[in-house]
Amino acid sequence: MAREIKQMQTYQDRLLKLIPSEIIGAYLFLQGIIPPDQAKWGTTLVGVALLIMTPLYMQRIQKVSKKTQLLVTTLSFAVWVYSLGGPFSLWGLYQAWIGSVVLVLWTMTVPLFFSNKEPQEQPA
Repeated sequence: MAREIKQMQTYQDRLLKLIPSEIIGAYLFLQGIIPPDQAKWGTTLVGVALLIMTPLYMQRIQKVSKKTQLLVTTLSFAVWVYSLGGPFSLWGLYQAWIGSVVLVLWTMTVPLFFSNKEPQEQPA
């Protein structure tokens, strides 16, 4: 599935294309293999590295060229990491209820801002 959002796509298609599922999966795997005594710095470094890699991955591997989509997808990764706790919980910056609320609101609202209508032709 091409990841760039095109005209005339359903809400569900736009939603799926704005969630960097491969990056989230990589984060979950790497978080799971970090030794507990290294978790604070390990998850922080993994999270930052994957945050930086998200737009590069989307642009180079998934062929997304729209800057807005690259930015939103990168922010989506940060929202997901916060909702999972990750390094935020280890640094004392995590509230589970805030993570849940932000995840639901972000995930359900952001696709609404990407148009699903054909562009209107400009009068000559």
